[in-house]
Amino acid sequence: MKKVVSIITIAVVLSMALIIPAVAGNEKHGKEMHKTMDHSDHTGMLIHESSVDGHKLAYHLIDMKEKMKGMKNMPEMKDTHHLMLFIEDAHGHKMEKGKVGYLVTGPGDSKQKLMCMGMKGGFGADVNLGAKGVYTIKAKVMAGDKKLKDEFTYEVK
Repeated sequence: MKKVVSIITIAVVLSMALIIPAVAGNEKHGKEMHKTMDHSDHTGMLIHESSVDGHKLAYHLIDMKEKMKGMKNMPEMKDTHHLMLFIEDAHGHKMEKGKVGYLVTGPGDSKQKLMCMGMKGGFGADVNLGAKGVYTIKAKVMAGDKKLKDEFTYEVK
């Protein structure tokens, strides 16, 4: 009888050891859904975050001249940066399929119309931010039946 009670007790303890972390993990996941986006796997410097129709948008800028520094035989690039957009839906799922375009208006009303490519969990395009001043960046995202539009300014000093 003592042996049966011991086996049942061990089984209960082991079951609890497996169930408690699973339940705690679900509670943690629910709380994290309301936090900001995790940028640990994003490349470049975060320059802007916004929320559009429940979607989180994060813009990261990569300085191409800095990235190419030290590489031999690299041709002169007209585009100075690479602008990445990372998108999450209201449930925290990464949006990796769709079409994304930028309209970048720079100092002196220079305009750049750019179509992005999907890469590294986001959407990116080369952009020329060579002149100092304020740039207005408009983004348009088409994914399934979703159409998201966003706009912000970025200053190059």
